[in-house]
Amino acid sequence: MTDTRFVLKAAAVAALLVPWASRLPAQPPEPNAQPAATPVTSAPQTAARPVAKPNEQPLVTPALEPAFRGTLVAAVDQPAWQVRFEAADGPRHVEIKELALWGAFLRPAAGVWVVLAGGGVMVVDAVGIVEDQLVANSPLTGNFAVPLRLVAGIVLQTPADRTASDRLIDRVLSLSGQVDRVILENGDELTGTITSFDGATLRLKSDDNMWDLPLAKLATVLFNSILIDKPNPAGLRVVVGLQDGSRMTALSLVSEDKTARLKLIGGVDVSLPLESIVALQPLGGSVVYLSDMKPASYRHIPFLDLSWPFGADRSVQQAMLSAGGKLYLKGLGMHSPSRITYELDEPFQRFDAEVAIDTEAGRRGSVVFRVFTDDGSGAWQERATSQIVRGGEPPVQLSADLSGARRISLLVDFADRGDEQDHADWLNARLIRQ
Repeated sequence: MTDTRFVLKAAAVAALLVPWASRLPAQPPEPNAQPAATPVTSAPQTAARPVAKPNEQPLVTPALEPAFRGTLVAAVDQPAWQVRFEAADGPRHVEIKELALWGAFLRPAAGVWVVLAGGGVMVVDAVGIVEDQLVANSPLTGNFAVPLRLVAGIVLQTPADRTASDRLIDRVLSLSGQVDRVILENGDELTGTITSFDGATLRLKSDDNMWDLPLAKLATVLFNSILIDKPNPAGLRVVVGLQDGSRMTALSLVSEDKTARLKLIGGVDVSLPLESIVALQPLGGSVVYLSDMKPASYRHIPFLDLSWPFGADRSVQQAMLSAGGKLYLKGLGMHSPSRITYELDEPFQRFDAEVAIDTEAGRRGSVVFRVFTDDGSGAWQERATSQIVRGGEPPVQLSADLSGARRISLLVDFADRGDEQDHADWLNARLIRQ
């Protein structure tokens, strides 16, 4: 008996061929319209290899050199900004601009989260407002102060569900308006102007009313976006991840003895134990992340009638990317079968990513990842193909040579069971500059 779903899929593919061809000079490769029994392996490719096993020293991934395992022992800014690791074969130095990733980021621990306008999250024990400063305390940083203009909001009651917590942080960062907004524990919202917050009671002036709101009734505080400086930093910087799940972007990171000193965006200085740092991910160096670029085209072919957008630094369910028990700040979430294409406006040496089914799919989902490039002639070549990747499996490394490439297309095709739970992640999908 013919499966009508596949008949519908073939019709959908045919219907989309004309629009795709009209939008691009030469048509990028199509995702498969039928389930793949085995992945294509005849194309030039770099074979996928398993990511290193957990419970070892953190993995150091330089942009160009082979990965190795090492413990962070120092950071200096002279003669060049670099970090030093203690590896099995002795000390190793890596310049920040040549580092792709060290360690693994953690989810913020339950408690109070200070959401910075630049996208960082700081886990704190206590928080309040003194004049134009947000003051807070945490076991890792001690007492510190951040100008209110650099704070997007405060999460005082953190959701247990990971997707809900990720979406809440996104809402805090993206909300626009000309008033402060307070979300209460029962879901009610009040708007107005926050006049004071001593850590126990928040005072909100709303029209002709003055509300004194006890801490226990507060869920989330969102500050007037008009008064917030939303940084758009350029140049070399590094996202720093801490043991408690805090993450912040630093323009400078140096260490003295066992203390790390960070200068955050906006000029905020933070000191903390060097050993509390569990992850470093530089931005603005030799690595360019596809999620920071605007795609030339994207298309998902619905298996029936549900169309999935792609996620930039998010899964297809708009949660932070997660696979193999780890959290990933950068990457692309795509649902099979789909294709995304980028123009390359400068020469790159290589494309690298770790590919997996997102944790949100559980042990379901099965896909094949493919990388194609075009040298400008319109002749697409398959440069890398994974084996079938299934839900619950650890991420695998996928690399492709980009010599002469002017465009790159990433494809996700379904495998075992149609597109069921095919929440595919291109983790840390990145281009390596020449």
